[in-house]
Amino acid sequence: MKSYLALFAIFLVFIGYIPYFRDTFLGKTKPHMFSWFIWGLTSLIAFGIQLSSGGGAGAYVNAVMTVICFALAVLGMRNGFSHLTRGDFVSLFLAILAITLWLVVAQPVLSIILVITIDFLSFLPTILKTWKRPREETAALYAVSAVRHAVTISAFESLTFLTVAYPFYALLANVFFLGMMFGRRKKV
Repeated sequence: MKSYLALFAIFLVFIGYIPYFRDTFLGKTKPHMFSWFIWGLTSLIAFGIQLSSGGGAGAYVNAVMTVICFALAVLGMRNGFSHLTRGDFVSLFLAILAITLWLVVAQPVLSIILVITIDFLSFLPTILKTWKRPREETAALYAVSAVRHAVTISAFESLTFLTVAYPFYALLANVFFLGMMFGRRKKV
């Protein structure tokens, strides 16, 4: 059953990203290259932690996410150099610093906390961009991602802080982002 839930979560990845890739190619969505690059790194790190902590099939969702995030970082480079701010570079620097700390610490609980911190820091450029230009993101991606993270949690063989913390954080981050995006769309 857990393997089927993991496959369903991976299916949701593709369902969520089809409109995002389509809108990116059409120029409606403009992925922030720093966010997607760091998300690729955090997905890779989370995959390693979850797999080594007994996450089983549920961990493979982050393996798929790693590939997609790096692809979107490359696509973001096509659109994103002209809108980079000092805050974007600060977020990138802090995320890389946190990754360096993760490599030095090598302690699982602190590592997953650092991964969540890195992910949040990498989300900041997208949050700030969306605050200013709320129609440059595809809402369907974040809605499907929230559901996917809930399904991913259900797919883990072992429900521990190490396996659940990152997808639970990501679920909350997606819900918050959707609320912020729709709130800004009404005002702008």
